[in-house]
Amino acid sequence: MCGICGFISKKCITRDQLKTMNDTMLHRGPNDSGEEIFDAAGGYYVGMAHRRLSILDLSMLGHQPMHSCDDRLAIVYNGEIYNFLELKEELKDYPFQSNCDTEVILAAYLKWGISCVNYFQGMFAFALYDKKTDELYLVRDRIGKKPLYYWIDGENLVYASELKPIMCYPDFPRTINKSVIKRYMYQQCVNEPYSIFENVYKVEPGQMIKFHRGNIKKRKYWDIAKAYAEKKQEHVGTYEEAKEELKEILKDSVRKRMIADVPVGAFLSGGYDSSLVTALAQDISGNTPVKTYSIGFHEERYNEAKYAKEVAKHLGTDHTELYID
Repeated sequence: MCGICGFISKKCITRDQLKTMNDTMLHRGPNDSGEEIFDAAGGYYVGMAHRRLSILDLSMLGHQPMHSCDDRLAIVYNGEIYNFLELKEELKDYPFQSNCDTEVILAAYLKWGISCVNYFQGMFAFALYDKKTDELYLVRDRIGKKPLYYWIDGENLVYASELKPIMCYPDFPRTINKSVIKRYMYQQCVNEPYSIFENVYKVEPGQMIKFHRGNIKKRKYWDIAKAYAEKKQEHVGTYEEAKEELKEILKDSVRKRMIADVPVGAFLSGGYDSSLVTALAQDISGNTPVKTYSIGFHEERYNEAKYAKEVAKHLGTDHTELYID
């Protein structure tokens, strides 16, 4: 899962205080952690911290914060870039030291600038600081699968994967945003860009935020409605051709998500979505059974494990059930 947090501020907190913020996300990244604070232009200080759940390149070469080969860039990143191997081949002039997708983001930025996000297929939230331009970018993936919050306090900015690190930042006021309470009571959630605290916001799906010496600029780099409208203009052949194209798109997506340096498994509910994904994964794995997991309940009307078990049997997966009372 991983977790990130940090700040860019004219008020420099201690590294121990940054570590306290970072350690509130231990559950997001138990394998490694890192905190750094360094000077920036205009009297600012930059703090970056990361909690790591190791998936790709389990060595310390994947440690974050990570710096580019020329030390121009620093990044903390949560997520996976599924097409990182293809991008790495395109960026082979960069002297890669690791086999993780984090370094691919740095190499891509050095080649294409912040427009590199248009090349990424994946789920991600990252903070990237460019020492040359003195700009901090907060970027969230197209659909918004990975969370990213930020607090604006005058000319200062604090960010994190969750609210807890921001709440631990010294002098954070914890003032409740009363305007969202009615919506929360009705919807049981607070929709982006708002949060339960005043002046704390969520980076929206497909959005990037640039912070430069107290000034903030927001830009939507991808929008699902626009993507749908553009795709709708493309020619569609026969129903059979559409089915085959969809199958290849789904298979390619599942294949990329199975790239990892740790064992990969799938949750099975017995429903269409998980059954389809698992079927494709098993097809890709060939004779090696995919490990599948399902949670069951003794109350019959809540229990879907029996359907998952049938799917697992049909696909020939290595299935595990856990019943909860």
